[in-house]
Amino acid sequence: MIKALLYRDTFMVPIICGVLIQTLKVILYSVVERRVAIERFVQAYGMPNLHSAVFGSLFTVVGIKYGVSSILFSFAATYSVIIIHDTMRLKVEKGKQVHLLSMLLSTIDSKNDLESGKALRVIRFRPFDVLSGAVIGILGTMLIL
Repeated sequence: MIKALLYRDTFMVPIICGVLIQTLKVILYSVVERRVAIERFVQAYGMPNLHSAVFGSLFTVVGIKYGVSSILFSFAATYSVIIIHDTMRLKVEKGKQVHLLSMLLSTIDSKNDLESGKALRVIRFRPFDVLSGAVIGILGTMLIL
């Protein structure tokens, strides 16, 4: 049973895309930060976003394998769009919180002690991260299949 599950395209392709996305994230952040950022491999947030890539890959592989007119594709696409939308909405709300924290920290006299710039840079989010993850997940699935 496990062997049959592991060889199914609908199970393995999104996982492969997720691993590739995380590897790409390590490479991108390593270049930007000028150090090996291996810790990015286990972080779902950042550019590109893991959630949107995996769910973009999932509905793409279901559409390719079962057809876009199947009920399974309708279910997978609807579920994926909801996950991607909620992820984007969550990132926008966290961005608002970061902006508020920046304003609060700028009023503190000893902000150098808090290293606020470094902390806020880590938790800054953009909707582009989510959209890029979805696009890379869809394109990666098309290349794998």
